[in-house]
Amino acid sequence: MPRLPRFLPRLVLLATGVASFAPAADIPPPRPWEPDAFLPVTEARLTALPAAEQPAWRAYWQASASHARPPTKLTDPVENRDKPLVNTAPIPAVYSTRLRLDAPAAWYASAEARLLADNIAAWQRPSGGWTKGGDYRRTPRPEDDHHDAWSAGTFDNDSTIKELRFLALVLTAGEAESSAAAWRASFLRGLDYLFAAQYPNGGFPQIYPLAGGYHDAITFNDDAMVHILELLQDIADRPPGYAFVPADRAALAGERLARGIACVLATQLCGADGRRTVWGQQHDALTLKPCAARNFEPIAECSSESAGIVEFLLTIPRPSPEIVAAIDGALAWFPARALRGVAWDRPASAGSGLVERPGAPDLWARFYEIGTGRPIFGDRDRTIHYVVTELSSERRLGYGWYNTRAAALPARYAAWQARRTK
Repeated sequence: MPRLPRFLPRLVLLATGVASFAPAADIPPPRPWEPDAFLPVTEARLTALPAAEQPAWRAYWQASASHARPPTKLTDPVENRDKPLVNTAPIPAVYSTRLRLDAPAAWYASAEARLLADNIAAWQRPSGGWTKGGDYRRTPRPEDDHHDAWSAGTFDNDSTIKELRFLALVLTAGEAESSAAAWRASFLRGLDYLFAAQYPNGGFPQIYPLAGGYHDAITFNDDAMVHILELLQDIADRPPGYAFVPADRAALAGERLARGIACVLATQLCGADGRRTVWGQQHDALTLKPCAARNFEPIAECSSESAGIVEFLLTIPRPSPEIVAAIDGALAWFPARALRGVAWDRPASAGSGLVERPGAPDLWARFYEIGTGRPIFGDRDRTIHYVVTELSSERRLGYGWYNTRAAALPARYAAWQARRTK
């Protein structure tokens, strides 16, 4: 189907969750972010907490401050350019040299895998975590320390969790190797980093020690917190791949897992009728309310990250009534927000950005406006748009504004229900 000119009707989401064409005049104009769209954790904000909660938070704050080092570069030059709108090719995200977690078991005993594990241990930060952009084919160099907010340790873009899982795979395959003690020590330092980073309420920031800004928010973005909880669950269960973890650390992982699940349940949003719905991409660490993050990530209900949370909750054995209610609430939200019979034409620069495609998997916008259920899209100047093609080309082409991730949830949900009735 050809692209729609701007003067033609645009495809929008109606209150029923069904896609329909509506006149362009019915599309709200762009708007700015809400005031105080995100707030960092500060000592001053801790005084507003209930008195009984303050000691734990103050201890956390002091521990974070004792490990922190002020970054000389406050933002990532790749992901958070000061230049607000860029009509160029998308600015790529930063990832460490990818580590294989799905190779045949024998490969983790290879010289190649052992060298990667050696280098992972060498790249580990003093905090116990890992930063983004590590090249584990070699040892680190002084110029690899970018002195930015991420440099002390982060969970962003698969950092830290992927390194820990890789170390566990290599250690399990080669416990008799001469480097095994160093791999084990590195893993346990990383696990202690997870424990230290977890907020008293069970959430996890994007960066630890705390770096301020949106990095302090409880981060569901890119499944960061879900990946942490999945690792804690594996360690707590002590399968063969994590048998090397001492029993006391494994027990603590189970306790921290329970605390993290409680935070997930506490942050779930509710509709005007009080029914549970989904989650934001980030939530304020202290109020648990949804908040914004990068300049193009506004406060919103978030489909993709919420689908990841539900996928995780469906794996929990013997779910509590609260977990069941959280799953049921989210599973009712997704059909109401689905776009049916359409696909996203990412290169489209006019019209709705959606094309009719009968039989296509259900589609969801990444962000939905809280209260109205309208899809929304953000640009680097902190403007919120209701049509994806209004964005600068750099952001329009460089972000996942639509996704089909939740299309697999009904089948997983049915299998989960079948297991529970056995």
